[in-house]
Amino acid sequence: MSAPSYGGWWRAAPAVLFVLFVSQAFLSSRLRDWVHPTSFQASPVQRMDKTIASTLRAVAYLTGTKVLVGHVFWIQVIQYYGDDDNAVTRWARLYDDCSLASDLNPQFISIYTFGANALAFHLKRIDQAARLLEKGIKANPDAQRLKYLLAAIGYRNTDNDKMIIPVLEEEASRPDAPPMLVNILANTYQKVGRYQDAVKIWQELLKDGDTDEKRIVAAQKLQELYAILKKEPIEPLRQKGH
Repeated sequence: MSAPSYGGWWRAAPAVLFVLFVSQAFLSSRLRDWVHPTSFQASPVQRMDKTIASTLRAVAYLTGTKVLVGHVFWIQVIQYYGDDDNAVTRWARLYDDCSLASDLNPQFISIYTFGANALAFHLKRIDQAARLLEKGIKANPDAQRLKYLLAAIGYRNTDNDKMIIPVLEEEASRPDAPPMLVNILANTYQKVGRYQDAVKIWQELLKDGDTDEKRIVAAQKLQELYAILKKEPIEPLRQKGH
């Protein structure tokens, strides 16, 4: 009896793998529908059904596509936060989405930093930001960035804005930072009297802003700061000490 030939299988393998990959990509693109059915979107306060979240995690684990599912879902989270239409609900689903994304890919630090920055400094949901960071620290005990950010958020409800600035500067300079964080840094500079630093940021946004709306906001902020500096001509000299 002759040995079975595997030549046909090996020739067909690339096509089979391609079909499986495309199928997985199609299914992953529907994750938002699985996680947030229509009935959930009707509520002003979004709370994810634990059964749905658990089912999605189980599918990701059992199919061996946990990282792929996690990355595809995370892209959808970023798109959700970047959609200004969701400002109507103040991005109510953001914490739930970040929490599920971290379940699927717990070692992906950007989930925790992006989510915490947006929740704390933009949406003022300090408790949710702290909870997300604590979850990240538990999964990544050596991630000093998460601990540093959690400490800075602890100062957010105090008047000590100067303690927050180094963290905002570090976070805003990272490629995985929420775009809004740069605006928050500029406003914090202005709040503590670092007008020239604020001017520099708004000048860059006026030049490089990717939408007319962002450039208009930058121009308005610059007019406001120039008026302040005109009244306080000594301010540029004081900036040299920073």
